[in-house]
Amino acid sequence: MPRLLLIRHAEAAARAQQGDLERPLTERGRADAARMGVYCSASGLSPDLTLVSPARRARETQDIMAREFPQKPACDIENLLYDSDVETLRDILQGISVSVKTLLMVGHNPGLAEFAHFLLSGAASTPLIHFPAPCLALIDFACGDWIEAAHGGGRLESLMNFSCVPADDLLAR
Repeated sequence: MPRLLLIRHAEAAARAQQGDLERPLTERGRADAARMGVYCSASGLSPDLTLVSPARRARETQDIMAREFPQKPACDIENLLYDSDVETLRDILQGISVSVKTLLMVGHNPGLAEFAHFLLSGAASTPLIHFPAPCLALIDFACGDWIEAAHGGGRLESLMNFSCVPADDLLAR
């Protein structure tokens, strides 16, 4: 049963002199990314594989989160996660090996919000899910592989906005 963790990167600086791809996390963003990592680790949400956008803010989010995992998952930079749409994300998902049971994708809006909505409803349309930075959507699939999962039919197990959850409440959930 495939399990997908969709994560929108943590809060980033508004600008970077080197351009959008080089926007770093803010101090708050770094703290929120660490809290996401603690939550995932304590909840047993340890991925087999992580795919991360090449944007600095996404890479930093993943790096900080991974420090909290008991075992470091395989991690690949996936260039297509930057400025992606539903079809691109579906293509990525269909290419995931059946040996990967839990996949973590760290990317951006509006693509992730639209993709989450598609996976839950089975139809591409206006996103219903508000996906702020940083946010984690945990989606479970009843099917046997990622090819089937890419067609939708997922069940939203949880949706968490880590910028508004008090740190003490994270482990109580």
